This record gives sequence, structure tokens and C-alpha cells, in this order.
Amino acid sequence: MKAVTVLASVWIAHLSDLHLPITGRLRLREIRLKRILSMLSWLTRRQHIHKLNWLNDVMRDALSTNPDLLAITGDLTNLGTLEEFRDAQHWLEAQKLPPTLIVAGNHEALVHETHPPKQALWAPWLHPASQYPGLSCLNADNVLLIGVNTARPSPPFMATGAIGPAQLEQLKQCLRDARAKGLCRVVLLHHPAGHGLVVWRKRLEDLHALENLLQREGAELVLHGHSHHATSCHIAGTDIPVISSSSASHAPGQDDSAAGWNHIGIKKTTTGWNITVRRRFLTPAGAMCDSPHLQHYSLNRPVPLPSP
Repeated sequence: MKAVTVLASVWIAHLSDLHLPITGRLRLREIRLKRILSMLSWLTRRQHIHKLNWLNDVMRDALSTNPDLLAITGDLTNLGTLEEFRDAQHWLEAQKLPPTLIVAGNHEALVHETHPPKQALWAPWLHPASQYPGLSCLNADNVLLIGVNTARPSPPFMATGAIGPAQLEQLKQCLRDARAKGLCRVVLLHHPAGHGLVVWRKRLEDLHALENLLQREGAELVLHGHSHHATSCHIAGTDIPVISSSSASHAPGQDDSAAGWNHIGIKKTTTGWNITVRRRFLTPAGAMCDSPHLQHYSLNRPVPLPSP
């Protein structure tokens, strides 16, 4: 048997749906029906499910592994207000993070508003890609994180997302360029890139278009959040793995929904990419543990050939 030589490795910590606590009140000019409904949901239910101390336990565990990259797939906020963006900025600055890429979640785009002031607060972690307007990119060695924005305002009681034709076209070119450079392409988005992972009102509206694109262009890994459950599946019709994380601040209990994160190792070998995903979750006793469901979940992905 031919020996496989490991050429390099990159470690990624993947967190999602942080839902930092609401500390202030809605300003008069920010009041919208959907924000009122979300505030009521927070006061009556969600504030008891999402706690800062659980999030801090998860982040402390993730950073203790010294990851090369941190991927956060959305929903740091609850109402998407400027004050929440500022609170999240302060929390992120206090964490001493490695290079970090954030993609927005539906709670960041809860209502129709102008975004430049909010984007400026999170500028160190957004990494807009000048070549591909609308996308964000961050790399370490031979691994490229590609952020896709699915956050769109939706009607009350809905939490759908969409990529849109323009961003899909940019993603196509980005995937091709990265493949030509021999990079491992890790696509980040908030809404699930798989079927049956969330209810209809929380779906990615153009999932089929994304599937068609990835079937043609390929990718090595897709990471998402939104479902608040740790799951694994594949892009339809391919062997491209799709991995999600639970909410990083969720109450302990079941290991697939308890506060947690994904520890992802990517190694380039002479024959392709070796990807390992290890799910970490918080127990009711306050300890961080490995999940048996995603522990040492390994994939051998060949290095893709450039498009003709």
C-alpha cells in the first residue's frame, strides 16, 4: 500500500447561534413588530435557554485548543439592534480570538434597516472579499473559509434565508479560483444546506440553486447553524459533507442540542484532504465532553482538479 504523507494541517473551531443576552431596551426608532415579537420570545422563553456563562464555557474550551481559524455561522444577536451589535463587538474583543470569520444570521437581519454602522462594529471579523462582492474570505495556509450571507429580513413568524443570484455567481467564481490554487474550500452560511434540518418557515429558499452549484463546482466542506442542533449530512447528489453546530449558548441536556462547538482538523496529504470533525458539548455538570455521534468523524477528500 502506498504511504500517505501529511503535508500540512489547519484547525478550525466552528461555533454558531451565540445569542448573547439582551442588556438594553428597544429604542423608539428601532421598534418594529418583528422585534417586539422577538423581545417577547426572549423575555418569556429564550433568556432561560441561552445563558452567557454557558457560552463562555464553550468559547473557553474552543480557544484552549489554539485553533488556526474561528468560524462563526451567525446569530450573535437576538433583535439585530445597534446596541446588540456593539455588545457583541465588546464580547468578541475580550476573547483574544484567532483569525475569525463571522457570517450573519437571520437575527442580525431581523428587519429592513441600513447596515453600515453595524458592519463597521464587526469589521475585524467580516473580511469582505474584494474580488467577490457579497462574499467574505479568510484563509490559513491551504484552507480557505468562504462566507456566504443568507441573512434576509422575513415576515413575522418566519426565519427564512436566501443567497440570491448575484452571490451565487460570485460563489461559483470563488470556488473555481480556489480550486485552481489547490485550496481546501470550506463554505460557511447560517441557514442549513441540507433538507429536513429545519421547519419550512426557517428554510434556505434557494437551497436547490446552492445544491446545483456545489454539484458542478465542488467544495470540501460546508458549515452552517440556525437549526440549534449538531448534525451531519451531505450536499444532495455529492459526497460534500455538511456539518452544523448547536447554539453555543444553549442549555445543557441532549448532546446534539447542548451548548457546544465543532473542532475541525484539515490535513493535506499527497492523495487529498483528510477532514476530521469532533463535536464538543457542555454537560449538565458543567464539563465539556466529546460527543460519540461526531467524534473522530473522518473523511478523505481528493484534491479537486481545475475546471476545464
